[in-house]
Amino acid sequence: MKSNPFFCVCKNIDLIVSGVSAAVLVLLTAAGVFMRYVVNSPFTWLEEVQMILFVWSAFFGASVAFRCGGHIAIEILADMLPRAVQAVLERVVFALVVLALVYMMYLQTERGFALIRTGRSTSILNIPQYLTYFGVSLACFLMTVHLIIGRFKK
Repeated sequence: MKSNPFFCVCKNIDLIVSGVSAAVLVLLTAAGVFMRYVVNSPFTWLEEVQMILFVWSAFFGASVAFRCGGHIAIEILADMLPRAVQAVLERVVFALVVLALVYMMYLQTERGFALIRTGRSTSILNIPQYLTYFGVSLACFLMTVHLIIGRFKK
């Protein structure tokens, strides 16, 4: 059975956004260094774009790490506890992480809507500032989904 390309893109949106953001960030930064130090004519708008790309690559990259189980875990103390306590601790940590992600998603969504209401944008390129915050909201949503799916795959 052939895989639907739309489903593949949706399933990997975090990987695509983080990868493209990181690649563009590296290329623009290299071009910016060249323009500043070789040509002596820096890109005045570069910092605005770098900030958005950095945030997106970090948060969507974190979503990929949640999906792949790639986050660092220091379990030395938990491993010394009895199995029953470990099970309770695992559930508590899971609940706290889900709550933190949902709360961060809520805060970033609220901030995004506030920026839409005020019409704030970046000073040079006039990029709407809500794009950064809604990107973080989407990444937090994806992290939450990946965390929950990973929890019930066990």
